[in-house]
Amino acid sequence: MPGSVVLQTLGDAVRAAVPSWLVPAFRGVTRLGNLGVFLVAFALDYWFVDRERGAHAIGVVVGGMALLTALKYFFAAPRPPASVNLVPTGGHSFPSGHAMGATVAYGALAVDLDIGSARVRYAAAGALVSLIALSRVVLGVHFVRDVLAGIAFGVVFLAVAFGVTGRDPRLAFLLAIAVALLAVAVSGASRDGVGLLGLAVGAAVAWELAGDGTTVEQPLWRAALVGGLLPVLAGLGFVALVVDPPPAAVFALTVALGAGLLAPPALLGGPSDATAAG
Repeated sequence: MPGSVVLQTLGDAVRAAVPSWLVPAFRGVTRLGNLGVFLVAFALDYWFVDRERGAHAIGVVVGGMALLTALKYFFAAPRPPASVNLVPTGGHSFPSGHAMGATVAYGALAVDLDIGSARVRYAAAGALVSLIALSRVVLGVHFVRDVLAGIAFGVVFLAVAFGVTGRDPRLAFLLAIAVALLAVAVSGASRDGVGLLGLAVGAAVAWELAGDGTTVEQPLWRAALVGGLLPVLAGLGFVALVVDPPPAAVFALTVALGAGLLAPPALLGGPSDATAAG
């Protein structure tokens, strides 16, 4: 088809314009668009810096990735030919998950952070998202159309998510659950759809049970969370989304993962300032 030829030609032109010695750098850049990177970053923010911001961001990111799953299965578009793939890949091509996920995650950071001016934050987020999107084309796993659509869908979802939730973590988790249910339905209970639903449910339940916990301040507990709990949670995610157990196991493992991300401040942080003052 003529459209396919144009898409392939655009991708070939982008790859030809990038020197071969830069390709390893793009392999590193593309990892910044992984869901695991987003969850770790926002979990650390939630545990140690700002519970409301971190929890809300986790809910928004999970909801965004759930919408991505629904879109991928709805369009079911093929990827570029394997002959141009420079990294392992699989699944559908449209829209780009890395581009859309990065737009949602780093866009949320740009909105929520209070460092520097809004213009500088948005420019930094835009530059990072652009590099991640470019990496997907350079590495031969997406067409130009895929990354542009991923950015566009991400911007729209981010605007809707902030408008609907008003930075309320509870509403963010409810939104994530609703979109994940859509993803499960559209994808035919795919591993990704079920996993994202479990993640949203586990996080939502843990948030409701978090009570008056505050951020974790004790250095020993901080070290234990980073060095002990994070690897365990990463293992749960790996088994659920890479090893590919039965759907019921995927759901159980990701519920545990979501709860593990949200529970530590309630268990280790002690009472909130308001509770202590009372």
